[in-house]
Amino acid sequence: MGTYHHIQVHIYLMLVIHSIIPLVANSSYADIPSYSNKESRKQNIFGCWPCFRKHVLKYYYDKREILLESDSQGVLEQEVPSLDSCNGLAHNLLSIPRLSVLRRHLIGEGSHRRLHSSMRFDFPSDADSLLSLSSCEAVIIERLPLGVFADPFELQHLVQRGVFVDAAVFGDTNLELPSALSNWSAVEIHMGIHDLISSHHKGVEISLELPLHARYPPLDGSGGYSRVDMGLPDVLMRCVLGKERGEHCLWVSITHEGFVPDEGPIWQIPCGSSAHSGFVSTVTFASAFASVLMIVLAARSYSTSTLE
Repeated sequence: MGTYHHIQVHIYLMLVIHSIIPLVANSSYADIPSYSNKESRKQNIFGCWPCFRKHVLKYYYDKREILLESDSQGVLEQEVPSLDSCNGLAHNLLSIPRLSVLRRHLIGEGSHRRLHSSMRFDFPSDADSLLSLSSCEAVIIERLPLGVFADPFELQHLVQRGVFVDAAVFGDTNLELPSALSNWSAVEIHMGIHDLISSHHKGVEISLELPLHARYPPLDGSGGYSRVDMGLPDVLMRCVLGKERGEHCLWVSITHEGFVPDEGPIWQIPCGSSAHSGFVSTVTFASAFASVLMIVLAARSYSTSTLE
């Protein structure tokens, strides 16, 4: 059931990204060459948004509080025409980046770990067209399985320290819920890469660590492990267009060509044994009762000494 739910989330999220960033239809974009061939060109999405709309996920989540709704296709079709077009500002963008390397692994032990991702963006020889843009950011969207969550306050602390340009969590942000009662969540991370492009015209390498925390999985009869597949992220690029900084932002979907990404890392989360639940409940209740009793006795003793 968890795997089916995760697959549905992946399908709907890709629908969101491909629908929110509108395809450019006029002739000025039809002549933009791709990195390799016509098939790879079809995989790169060109479209513009007002720059004050920073998050792809926020636009959808403001309209629908959950991803898994049968009418999401109709909602997006109604909203997409209201988005601003590029107004011809992207016709000089000749360099379409591609993702050539993607490696991921988990760092740490226990219920608090960091998902490390390293990736390389390759550009053709005409990468100078990217330098004409005011700034560019790599946007990484992580779809988190039900058994894992990201702390939005922890991410904002990383933004304040300058680790990320921006970061936000969408979906279920209730940090106290166990895995069985939680819903989907996704993290959108923005990282500045414009300075890297200016010094490495042919390729840019970036790495990031996303702190993650495990939710309590359902009890297991044998006290085994809950398997959480982290999957692969969606990668985009967001660039400011024109001299009027902040007016239009170009969004490009980054595809991987010529290599097969490694499978996402697997997180084995220990499950409590249902056979021990009665004993644990008894000990917990006894400890809580003893603590309350000690507090009451201490309060009465303090009151007596004060009166004397």
